[in-house]
Amino acid sequence: MGDIGRSAEQVKDNTMHALDTTGLSDRVFDVFAATAKRGYLFLCNMKTNVSRWSRRAMADFDMPGEYMYDAGAIWEKRVHPDDLAMYQESIKRIFDGTSMSQNLMYRAKNTEGKYVMCSCESAVFKSKDGEIDYFAGTITNYGIMDEVDNVTHLSSKSAFLERLEEMTEEDRSTTVMMLVIDKLSSINTLYGYRFGDEVLRFFGAELQKIVGERGTVYHMDTSMYGVCMHDMDRAQTKLLYEAIRAMAYRGFDIGDKHVTCRVLGSAAIFGNAHGETDRITANLGYAIGQSMTIYHGDIVFYNMEKHKHEFGDRDMIGTIYQQIMTDFSGFSLYYQPIVDARNNRIIGAEALIRWQDDKYGFVSPDRFIPFIEQNACIFELGNWVIWQALQDATEIRRIIPDFIINVNIAAPQLERPDFHYEVLNALHDTGYPPQNLCLELTERCRELDTDFLRGEIEFFRSNGIRVAMDDFGTGNASLQLILELPLDEIKIDRSFVQNIQNHPMNQIIVSAIADGARTIHADICIEGIEDQALELYLQQYHPTYYQGYYYSKPVAKGDFLSLISS
Repeated sequence: MGDIGRSAEQVKDNTMHALDTTGLSDRVFDVFAATAKRGYLFLCNMKTNVSRWSRRAMADFDMPGEYMYDAGAIWEKRVHPDDLAMYQESIKRIFDGTSMSQNLMYRAKNTEGKYVMCSCESAVFKSKDGEIDYFAGTITNYGIMDEVDNVTHLSSKSAFLERLEEMTEEDRSTTVMMLVIDKLSSINTLYGYRFGDEVLRFFGAELQKIVGERGTVYHMDTSMYGVCMHDMDRAQTKLLYEAIRAMAYRGFDIGDKHVTCRVLGSAAIFGNAHGETDRITANLGYAIGQSMTIYHGDIVFYNMEKHKHEFGDRDMIGTIYQQIMTDFSGFSLYYQPIVDARNNRIIGAEALIRWQDDKYGFVSPDRFIPFIEQNACIFELGNWVIWQALQDATEIRRIIPDFIINVNIAAPQLERPDFHYEVLNALHDTGYPPQNLCLELTERCRELDTDFLRGEIEFFRSNGIRVAMDDFGTGNASLQLILELPLDEIKIDRSFVQNIQNHPMNQIIVSAIADGARTIHADICIEGIEDQALELYLQQYHPTYYQGYYYSKPVAKGDFLSLISS
């Protein structure tokens, strides 16, 4: 903050003399500062450039005192270097009078030396005679978690983790249940996010009624809830879950609308599981995915007695998760060529994620992708894949100027409101042409609300980005879906073309998909081409592209560059 109204020599120093605290001693400040659990109030007299801050800022960020001269300069020493220019520009606009308010997010270093995300909302105030005299606002520290969730008014995720930590130290039998409202995004799309919050509140209240005195209900994150209970065996837990499931199916009235939900669930029963908190939460999250994709909403129990159990090696998954949240070490992209069906020339490639580790060796994506897709970290990994693929494709375009890079997109990525901007930012940062990027919507994307899916596809296409439907013909796919969505490309799954010459039903299916794609003027890519005989046979369906081992297995970037150079 610059000095307004007097020189630095005229203002008394922080450390040597008492500061001029004119206008900063109102007791109302004390009241609000004491009740702001996650935030810090500040009030600056812009004539003296002396500020008053919440006392908690002194402890949390090692600020020199409650009253400070030129607090902006003191605070900026804690702002992350990458965010500093943005912060300084915002403060400059406040003090030179070109801006009357401030609303920005940045990282700041706390007393422990860790950077935490903070947001600042502030405004400039004028005196009765119209002169600018005060600058006041609130800095919110997202590194501090509330004990009560502000949407549902249930206990929060941080409270759940604290309680779970305590329960793992007890010899008493403990049951932890995790629940998810499936496809909450569809409700948000139909009625808006405020209505979606009402659904979360109503569901939470009904859930607490059913659980009653048996345990405590927590709102974990978005559509996820946790329940901690004692002395509940497997049969009792399953009965409780079925009661919750029935409640969601019956639904409840919100205003003039009746809402029904599908619930997914997982549970773990244990006693004296010291140090197992992270393992329990990781496996409960994975089991939720199993509840959705395999068990059709039935509750799935995680067996605490098995280190390597039906869900795979959780230590390995934990390592993968940590790498995603830090530096993506161990991850790489391989590229499988996509060829023009007219002349067999490589015109693009599909980017495929790979992971290798000194301890676990090369790990097949089939072992970790299902877990990742059920975890919030899919967003971070997905963003990294897009950015890395565009970086690599930029180099490939020096050899093939019209090269198209295909990147797989999972349903949880598509459901994130900020996913649009992550894709556009990656294109901007790499300078990659949007028309040379194709987003492949994976199988679970087809389970999303059709109107929502159409809107997402139209957004990307309006920005020049191609959109393909991957693995078409498998899972929740119908020809009607082709006709309802404005797709650029349909990829026919390899399962339909293997030995297609001897399977009349597969011939009918492939023919119908190809006809449907042509109806909407979409390109057709047939996957799973293993040899020249299959390639020649499939020409009767007039595909646009081929993909398969006949042309190349997925290879690392260096090998791919060698392949296209030759």
